[in-house]
Amino acid sequence: MAHMSREKAEHIVCQRGWLSKMPEAFRKRLLQHAQLVKFDAGQLIFQPGDPAGGIYGMVAGTVIVSTAPPDAKPRLIHLALPGGWTGEDSFLTGQPRRIKLVAQSETWAMHMPLETMEQMAQADPENIRAFGVISVMASDSLLRIVHDLQKKSVSARIASVLHRMYWTTDVPVCVSQENLSIIANTSRKQANSIVQQFAAAGWVEIRYRAITVTNPSALRQHAEQP
Repeated sequence: MAHMSREKAEHIVCQRGWLSKMPEAFRKRLLQHAQLVKFDAGQLIFQPGDPAGGIYGMVAGTVIVSTAPPDAKPRLIHLALPGGWTGEDSFLTGQPRRIKLVAQSETWAMHMPLETMEQMAQADPENIRAFGVISVMASDSLLRIVHDLQKKSVSARIASVLHRMYWTTDVPVCVSQENLSIIANTSRKQANSIVQQFAAAGWVEIRYRAITVTNPSALRQHAEQP
C-alpha cells in the first residue's frame, strides 16, 4: 500500500479493538496527539530491553509479536492486526520494553508517545485506567491462546489461530505456513494440508504468503468441536 490517509487510519482504529471501546472524548484526545507512522516489511519496531516508549495501534499490515520468560529467547506467539494496540507495559511500569514487534509486511500504525500518555494521565487519573484496559485485553487474548493450544486436534488449533487473526472477510492476513505452524504448535506440512482443506471447504482463500478468512463462523464452529 503506497499511502494511508489520516482519516482512514483513524476510522480503522476507532472501529475495532481497544480504542473502539473508549469514551468518545478520550478517543478524540488521543488521536489529536497520535502520529501516523509507517514500517517496512522486516523492520524492527522494538524489542525487549529497548528504552520505555509509547503505544502502537495497528492500522494496516501484519506485525509479529514475540515474547518469552526472562532470559529466554523470544518466540512468535501472535500476529497483531488492524485495531490491536500494544506497548502499554512501559507506561504502566516505567521499565524497558518486554516484548518484540517486527513488521511482517508493510505496516501502518498510530503511535502515541509515552510523554503524551503521561501528560494525559496527569490531566485526568481516569486515563490511567483507560490505558490499563489494553493490558486487560491482552491478557484475554493470551488466555485464549493458551486455551486454543490445549486442543488435541491439530485442525482445531489451526482453525482457532485463523479465527483469532480474522478481522474482516475481505482483507487478507499476511501469514506464512511456517508462522502458522509455529503459532498452532504443529508441523509446516500439517498446517499446509489443513489450510488446503479449509480452502476447499470455502472457509478461507489462499494467496501468496497470505490467507483471507471467508467464513469465520465455520472456523469457530470447527475449532470448538469436541
